[in-house]
Amino acid sequence: MRFGVLGPLSVWTDDGTPVHVPEAKVRTLLAVLLTDPGRPVSADRLIDALWGDAPPRNPSGTLQARISQLRTVLDGAEPGARRLIALRPPGYALDVAPDAVDAGRFAALRARPAADPLARKR
Repeated sequence: MRFGVLGPLSVWTDDGTPVHVPEAKVRTLLAVLLTDPGRPVSADRLIDALWGDAPPRNPSGTLQARISQLRTVLDGAEPGARRLIALRPPGYALDVAPDAVDAGRFAALRARPAADPLARKR
């Protein structure tokens, strides 16, 4: 799967089919997980991003329900994609390479000339 965060949040399958993530809280959850692909985001940070100062009565359980919804959306678009959302203490991680996210590809392209001494002379 590929993800876009430069502009509106976007998701595509490997073959380029757009994936609709219908629920606003689930989109927010995905966006927060995409801020640092492959690295865990604490449950507390996710809860704060989703509900701020007005968390639900059972924030951990409600977060787990939203994680399940996100897994279902991803898996419905591309079988097996539910495994991309990993439980990793202290929270959850989106297990994708940085280049699966447009911001990661942009950062890599931007850094490439700086890392290549010949490119600086051009």
